[in-house]
Amino acid sequence: MFFAPLRVMQHTVKIFAGAFFLLVFVGFSWKSTQVPSPSKKSPAFSAGINTSIKKAFLEVWQHYKSLHRYGFEVIQTNLTSSTMQAQPVINLSQVFSSKRGYKLDVAEKVLDSGELNVADLPEEVLRGWFAHELGHIIDYENHSNLGMIGYGIRYSLSDRYKREREHEADSIAIRHGFRKEIIAAKKYLLENEFISSDYQNQIKKYYMSIRGAELCPDELGAILPKVKLNL
Repeated sequence: MFFAPLRVMQHTVKIFAGAFFLLVFVGFSWKSTQVPSPSKKSPAFSAGINTSIKKAFLEVWQHYKSLHRYGFEVIQTNLTSSTMQAQPVINLSQVFSSKRGYKLDVAEKVLDSGELNVADLPEEVLRGWFAHELGHIIDYENHSNLGMIGYGIRYSLSDRYKREREHEADSIAIRHGFRKEIIAAKKYLLENEFISSDYQNQIKKYYMSIRGAELCPDELGAILPKVKLNL
């Protein structure tokens, strides 16, 4: 069939993309043996980071107390494929251990928005975005260091798995008290014309809808035991 070579090529591209994503996503340290260590100064911020970004992040950080035991860095940098990227930091020598740190890369500009600075986003939108990213990190806690390799590959290759993880990050943020901020961030990105239609379509494809965020429960529902009835 004419389309068979195309499908093979697309599959090959996905595999290579997955391998590349894995290296970036898991954040293995090739040049350094240091994982960020928890301290009184955690989270640490990159030099010169915008004060609006720092303030909004710290307000959200206070609600994610389970992450305070880790070393954590917030780094404002040039990103080309996303606006924010939450990553575990795992040294090669610690793949089979439980030791890890985390970092959050924050772009200077909102992806596909022209010249919109992340620091110029409304504070409520920033808090919603940070709550979502920290939701990802809470989700990472369900995986071992070695398990994060499989996580990265599946996230890269499976649209369904990526959608599940993005929805879970939103759910976690809402369970941490950020429903209003999550909805504000979604409305801002989906309803402003200066955000590209391609980016908006990606948000609609993978992320929880505004209505979904409105209906998302504040707590995990109880799992009821299966009971067999003899009628």
